[in-house]
Amino acid sequence: MKRILYFAIAAIACCACNDLIEMPAPGSEEGQNQPIPVPEDQPVTGDVVFTATLADLVDGSHPAWQGGDQILLWDGSVEQILTNSEQEGAIARFPGKIAKGDEIFVAVSPALEGIQFAGQTVSCVLPVMQSAATPMPWIRIAKSGGTTLSFLPATSRINFSIDFDGATKVLFKTAGEKIAGNINVDYSGNLPSVIADSDQVEITGSFAKGQTYSFTVLPGTIQSYSVVVFAGEEEKAHISGDAVSALPGLTAELPLFKEDNPTYQIAHMWVWGGTGPEYDCSKIYDMLAKPGCFNSEDGRGIEALRDNYYVMGTDGSFMNYAGEDGRNWWFVYSGEQNPENGKDVDVRSFYDVLPLKGGSWALDGQTFTFTFEDGHTSTATLLAPGSYDMPGTSPTKTLVLEKQALMFQISGGKDNWNFPWQDYGVFVCRPRILFIEIEQMPDGFLVPEASCTTDADFEYIPPVDPGSQFDFSTLPGNWEVYGGNSSPYGIWVLGGSGDDPAFISPIEKSWDWDDSIWKESDNMMVIADIVVSGTQITGTTNWWAGNDGGWWNYTWKATGDDLSVYYNKIPKGQYGFTFDLATLTITWSNNTTAKFLIPGEHEFKYTGDINVSKSLTVPDNCFGLHFHNMDPIPATSERWTDVDRFVNAPLDYVIIFEKKQ
Repeated sequence: MKRILYFAIAAIACCACNDLIEMPAPGSEEGQNQPIPVPEDQPVTGDVVFTATLADLVDGSHPAWQGGDQILLWDGSVEQILTNSEQEGAIARFPGKIAKGDEIFVAVSPALEGIQFAGQTVSCVLPVMQSAATPMPWIRIAKSGGTTLSFLPATSRINFSIDFDGATKVLFKTAGEKIAGNINVDYSGNLPSVIADSDQVEITGSFAKGQTYSFTVLPGTIQSYSVVVFAGEEEKAHISGDAVSALPGLTAELPLFKEDNPTYQIAHMWVWGGTGPEYDCSKIYDMLAKPGCFNSEDGRGIEALRDNYYVMGTDGSFMNYAGEDGRNWWFVYSGEQNPENGKDVDVRSFYDVLPLKGGSWALDGQTFTFTFEDGHTSTATLLAPGSYDMPGTSPTKTLVLEKQALMFQISGGKDNWNFPWQDYGVFVCRPRILFIEIEQMPDGFLVPEASCTTDADFEYIPPVDPGSQFDFSTLPGNWEVYGGNSSPYGIWVLGGSGDDPAFISPIEKSWDWDDSIWKESDNMMVIADIVVSGTQITGTTNWWAGNDGGWWNYTWKATGDDLSVYYNKIPKGQYGFTFDLATLTITWSNNTTAKFLIPGEHEFKYTGDINVSKSLTVPDNCFGLHFHNMDPIPATSERWTDVDRFVNAPLDYVIIFEKKQ
């Protein structure tokens, strides 16, 4: 007689021995592979009633028999199906008729088809192909020398659920451990010898989203496994694990199967940039290999990106997890590496190309579009591994990508021939193309919980120079020209041809102008509507004529020349402005720009054909606005005269302001 049994690996690991054992305490795995209890009764023949119990499980639960349950009994020569004559309860009774049988009985519950007995060997089939629609029953086995049967669990289940529709097949595979298939058990010794031949189990059918399904397997600790969910022939989800404990009679749980969302980490961040690529002045650098070029305060240097995970959801969602350090790069070039002015530089406009927290993505051909939470977008070209030549380089510069990469074209940089070969020239002045080389994590990878952090709302404000007394929070309010019409003056011109200009105040030289010169120094600037966002301050200025109601007419008295191009700098009336804290540059809505001078000494330095170095001090609790008019010119015949300083070569114009109390 041949029947098909749905059997499991740990199930049979419970057979064989002559000593009655106690089940382990709840929660303990100890004893799961112990011999089956074999009560030592007298030999049995004729009409008999077998009394059967179900062993408590290690989780403390107490399985119960149902009325009408059936078992398959082997007496050494004949196998028969016996039916429980009791109602639901802890004890079952199975009437049977035994001819001259063996002294050892083996019984299996329930009486499923597929078991073959031969002496003290049993063979069966735990199907590799299982059904989602028909869960397999629990299997238990008992061995006894009499009519008392103590059944121990012989199979285990591994539960799972799927978080999407359309799945048709789920494949569970170990790293070589046998968990199903054709099974042979030799229970002639004190412990059973179990042989199986398959390291995988497959369930097919129509899987409902969120419903629980089960693999039935032989019990044991599976050291390594992988699971793949299919929709037809397409692989839709993967998970893997180092271990799953499938205890006899109990159910293990796998993580929820979610549709695969490819996850990436940055392998390299290549930048091609610099002034003069046609003269071999440009460079290709891996930014991650030059962490010292970037401000790393508060853990937000460029190396903060090394543990980030980028999850690209199949639904078009994008997530940037900041990793265990909870930090993103804050896009700040270090002032210690800035040869131009020694100040930190905000380079966010160049490199802020991937959403810092949530967002979305779309792919059209080879073009990626990333949409940030505030709605703005960035675009990149997807490149396969290979060699790529940089355009317009002589000799040709080539970047070799070992992994796929996102290529972003960078705009907004400016050529700077003072630093064509330096890191500063590549990263800050003229970056041209950014290649983010990405490495995809293995199928089924889940971002570790400790790495599921975000860091999108940080704010970088450059430090104020040491010794400065200026507080940017005091900007809103009324500001008047420092000193009024008396010394020390608040209006200055660095003027004069040749290499020896000087700072001279037009107010101090009032006879060079008509009486309107006195009207400028009581003008008032009202700063309002201040908003701080990252490294920018926006607001409005209202530059009005002061108490006298008049303006300086900027007319040179001796000739009537209009010099407003040099001195009528601040837009009159109310205008919006943007203040870049990284460069200390103010830009009004009419495109006028000025440098913001904080308290302290400021050097006005020119190098080249004519070298100049002069300084001006801004008093504490004041600020200055510096307007550049022209670079130095060769000395004229009027050198060191007022007309030379104010008309011929007014290099720089500075107005200093103090807060009106």
